[in-house]
Amino acid sequence: MAAPSREEQFRKFAYELQMMQGSAETLQQRLGVLQNAAGDLGVAKKSVESLKDVEEGDPILVPTGGGTFVNARLGDLSNILVNVGADVSIEMGLDEADQDLSNRLEEVDKASQSVQEQLQQILGQMEIHRDALNRLRASLQGVEPGV
Repeated sequence: MAAPSREEQFRKFAYELQMMQGSAETLQQRLGVLQNAAGDLGVAKKSVESLKDVEEGDPILVPTGGGTFVNARLGDLSNILVNVGADVSIEMGLDEADQDLSNRLEEVDKASQSVQEQLQQILGQMEIHRDALNRLRASLQGVEPGV
């Protein structure tokens, strides 16, 4: 079987580079989602931790969105509602909720690190493919690479 021509190699590398670019974009989007989730979980964890230092009836400001707040008084803190996914919330004690949030934050951090590693691998492969494409392009145009 004959070796692929330089034009075929060029098309192959260009196609592979395009596929890698799509994968890199998907990983970047996933990383953004994970970073948003980590931010939300971090805020929730800090909020739960701060509830340990207050008592029932203490005044608080409750965010209502758009940078507005309502004055309120704390109710019973023996249990709080924690969303566990799929629009399902369960009651947990403050310590249990704090631990749950810590565990979820740790999972999101691990997933984020994994996605970052995958992204770095793909970006490295893309660089190799770009170099190969540049050499093939120069070869097809009759120009020596690096000139």
